[in-house]
This record gives sequence, C-alpha cells and structure tokens, in this order.
Amino acid sequence: LAALTQTPPPGYKPFELPADFVAEFASRAAPFGFNGLGKLVYERTYARPTPDGGREHWHETVRRVVNGTFNMQKQWLERNELGWDGDLADAQARDMYERIFEMKFLPPGRGLWAMGTPITEERRLFAALNNCAFVSTDKLHEDCAAPFTFLMEAAMLGVGVGFDTLGAGLVHVRGPSASSA
Repeated sequence: LAALTQTPPPGYKPFELPADFVAEFASRAAPFGFNGLGKLVYERTYARPTPDGGREHWHETVRRVVNGTFNMQKQWLERNELGWDGDLADAQARDMYERIFEMKFLPPGRGLWAMGTPITEERRLFAALNNCAFVSTDKLHEDCAAPFTFLMEAAMLGVGVGFDTLGAGLVHVRGPSASSA
C-alpha cells in the first residue's frame, strides 16, 4: 500500500494514452442505451467538470479512467522494482479503452467517478474507489475511537461502511451528571 500512497518521485512521467488514439473516438456515439436514460445517468454522475467549465464527454471519461488505472499500475511496478513494459501497457490500455468505450466491460461506478482525478492522482485517496468497507468493534476496549475514525474517514470519501457489534458492552459511556446540567 505504501507504494501507492507515496507521491511519485521527481521526474516521474505518468502513463498517458496517445492523444491521436483517443481523438479517434471523439466523434463516435457511445452505446448508452435505455432510450437516453444511460446517458443521463452518466452525465449526472460520472462526467467530471472540465477546466473550461464544461463536463467530460464519454471518450474523455474513458481516457481519464484508463490513464489513471495504468498510472497506478506503473507506479506500483516501478516502486516495487517489478519492471514496467511501456509497449505492453500501451497495447493493454488501448484494448481496455476500446472495451470500456463500447461498454463491453465497465469499471465500478466509483472507478468511473474517481479514477484518474486529483482525488487519486494528487491526494492519493484510493479509498474513494471502494464502494463499501467493514469495521469491527471487537477491540473497542483498546481504542474506542478507532472504528469510528475509520467509519468517518471512509464515509467522507463516499464509502458505505458496515460494522459488527462485537464491542457491545466493552466500553461504558456515561451521560452528564445532573449537577452539570
């Protein structure tokens, strides 16, 4: 995990699909389906704001998601000295781009929403890619704030958090005394 939460080293060149490849898709209609409902949901939920004040088009969202995915992979491989093959990655990224564009497969909605944005690229908040999480209260007597801190941080990133009740009865919370009221 540390390989992803650290900022890239100075001089790092992020992965990026060639602009001419992505441009080939700009005039192609995306197969949203559902008589316009799919496009409405995409535009409302996943199309991110652009620097000019507009919103992404489908081909731009797909570029952002694929670039973010392969950039994460590149950083992981390089930090762990596992070898990065730029030519192989380019071929795989193009394949992934086409399949997502044609909706032959789609990443989870959280991935469409956050991948490749400043949330993951700059702030390194990869938890924003998760739909749900779980926290146990079984060690509540050791650190009564830890489960609630995790829950709050995850919820603030839009992650739904489930919990158990194993900590029930381990900590006693007392209300204010009658004299302090």
